Amino acid sequence: MSGLEGDAEQAELVQIARAIADPARPLSSLIGETGQLRAFVERHSHLSMEGSDRMTEGESTLPSGWAISPVQAALCAREPLRSAAFIQGLAAAINAALDAERPVSVLYAGCGPFALLALPLMAIFSPLQVQFTILEVHQEALDYARALIEGLGYGAHVAAFVCADAATWHIAPEATPDVIVSETMNTALGKEPQVAIMRNLFVQAPQAVLVPAAIAVHLGQPGRAMDEPCADWGRIFEVNAASILAWQEEQGSALPAASIRLPATLARAPKLLTRIQVHGKIVLHDYDCSLNLPLHLPGKPQLTGSETLAFSYQLGSTPGLACEVLR
Repeated sequence: MSGLEGDAEQAELVQIARAIADPARPLSSLIGETGQLRAFVERHSHLSMEGSDRMTEGESTLPSGWAISPVQAALCAREPLRSAAFIQGLAAAINAALDAERPVSVLYAGCGPFALLALPLMAIFSPLQVQFTILEVHQEALDYARALIEGLGYGAHVAAFVCADAATWHIAPEATPDVIVSETMNTALGKEPQVAIMRNLFVQAPQAVLVPAAIAVHLGQPGRAMDEPCADWGRIFEVNAASILAWQEEQGSALPAASIRLPATLARAPKLLTRIQVHGKIVLHDYDCSLNLPLHLPGKPQLTGSETLAFSYQLGSTPGLACEVLR
């Protein structure tokens, strides 16, 4: 990329990033900018998005859950509210931690091929303001991310590119992060290793700010249409700073979750509802993206009403909520 061409590309990214990171902009107003960002990273990445034959190529099953393929990770950039929420939330966390004496240290676990949450912020923060440690379990995805970052001229923003499993990786004492960001999740915290990653990293750096700050799964009943609010019968499970610290004594194959008694009459089948507090007031609500779609209960039990559902969160290579029906 020539100097003039590189300057133009950086200027384009700066304009997009400033809009998305603007705390005065509601997420719903950023669909255009997140679309521009998606087109930008796809245009500059060495990863081909053509066809679907490579959709699952490179995915793997880890002891802590499913690590999606580079193409699957790249497709997350096509969800506008999701991208806007995480980028704006990470920008707010960095701004809150800015220190004139040293750069803010950000540990980005599970960067995928675009490093989508970090790349735009490299355009608006200098390397003296923020340094990223880029962590990814798949070498191919890490190579794509590194080529994209360095090709656009932002290599000085990265303290290290690390190929490792974030659910077991040990943070060096001299590299303790100020912010930990990871978007390695599926609906209702199933399949993917978000919980294991956040548990492992945060107990090593309990002073760090987590992005997302909290992921809560509730039990409820969706309305008849997406614009009708979901009935909420209570929170089943939540991962946040306090819960991670409280789980330090948990040594088994499951984490505790709530029990909830169903209403006597069920108009529709109960569903799991995922709500994500990214940072501060930046929240992803029901139906905002694929992560927030109502999900059937595990096992799809036949329920008539008044049953008590006892939940637990199962760890291991197929993590997720389990449900026992008590009649």
